Amino acid sequence: MTLLHESDKSFWHGFVDFYESFFENKKIEKIAEIGIFKGNSVRWLLERFPNSVIYGADILPIQKVWPIDKRFVFSQLDQGDRILVKNFFSQDFFDLIIEDGSHIPAHQVLALLEGVKRLNEGGLYILEDIHTSHKRYNVKTIGSIEYCSQQKGNALTVLLAIMHYKELGIVIDSSKAQMISEDSLFSKEEVIFLDQNLKSINFYRRAKLPQKCYACGSIDYNFSSLKCTCGVDVFADADSMTFVLEKR
Repeated sequence: MTLLHESDKSFWHGFVDFYESFFENKKIEKIAEIGIFKGNSVRWLLERFPNSVIYGADILPIQKVWPIDKRFVFSQLDQGDRILVKNFFSQDFFDLIIEDGSHIPAHQVLALLEGVKRLNEGGLYILEDIHTSHKRYNVKTIGSIEYCSQQKGNALTVLLAIMHYKELGIVIDSSKAQMISEDSLFSKEEVIFLDQNLKSINFYRRAKLPQKCYACGSIDYNFSSLKCTCGVDVFADADSMTFVLEKR
């Protein structure tokens, strides 16, 4: 039985209902997910797509709390290692990729560029927790990686830029790609690659309070300050953002 209600995809971010609108009329049989945590997302995928094979990856070795299923194939990897990420995606071509790993902006960029190459036509790439690439993200360090307001342009800024021009019907030529890639983690050529390979870019930002606090589980907040009673922000500027990308 899935424990989706215990996944922050559901109770905190509210991502799952957004995803469902893209799953309709899609044949999803080959799935890759980077980032397993407690395994609840894998359980959800196994139940939601009963004819699928899920290739999972995490920096941790296999954990006892993870599901055991012949349709779940695990690889241990460091998401910052391009060769390991490329080898992981090279196991198959995918109908759905979910990137929910380290949330480090450079790692998000690396997985995006390698993952899109391995998507089938019409396949979906979900880039979760992209708010960690927002300049107002309130976590300054994760391990040795520093998040700060001076960080370069990243997957959030570049995808929003491509989405902007797509909505305006403007072709991203070399000069536009150069402008988008300026002071970012992407080269001009990588911007052009994404633009040429993505049929649609769909962005979600939670616009309501979460069902419960991820830190303490409370459903009661200090509503005047938009904080949980434990002090956690429940309506921060840089929280609960995700992309659903569809490949041409």
